[in-house]
Amino acid sequence: MKFSYSKPFPKHILGPLAKVWIFYILLSVVIVWGLTRFLQKYIEITKNQTEISQVQGHIYSHENRRLEERIERTKQTLKSMRGKATYTVNVKDSIKGVLEMIPDSITIESITIDYSSLVLKGVVPSKEDFKNTIQQRLDSIFENSHVVFTPLNNGWYSFISTNSSVLPFIEKASN
Repeated sequence: MKFSYSKPFPKHILGPLAKVWIFYILLSVVIVWGLTRFLQKYIEITKNQTEISQVQGHIYSHENRRLEERIERTKQTLKSMRGKATYTVNVKDSIKGVLEMIPDSITIESITIDYSSLVLKGVVPSKEDFKNTIQQRLDSIFENSHVVFTPLNNGWYSFISTNSSVLPFIEKASN
């Protein structure tokens, strides 16, 4: 027996249009969730890379400071070496000048040169030889000159000439 005029057909809880809408809604939720996870991972990776870059930056800045300090020490060493080289040349020239002003008749036993003083010790045939040769030159170079003569048994004189000046006789090396 048949009570209905229409043919029976299966009824679904959701219609075809609702199924399409649910599919796209679920697809959207999955895509949004996937993008959120991707962005979270990307932010985490970027954060780690930033921290690594900051640490490397600190290392490089520290290394840069160390190199700048080494460069500055090297510059100071070079400046000191130049000063010492200049000082050596000045000492050489001063000694050469002192030796050139000593005549053959005078024997020098020792020469002591400081920045602003000169001490000569030696033997001279007479006081006048010393005064006429070396003492005149020393007076023109130094402000203060003092000579002590000691007679020797052979008639010659031993002398100690101490000369000093406010201005340096030898230019000091700048350190």
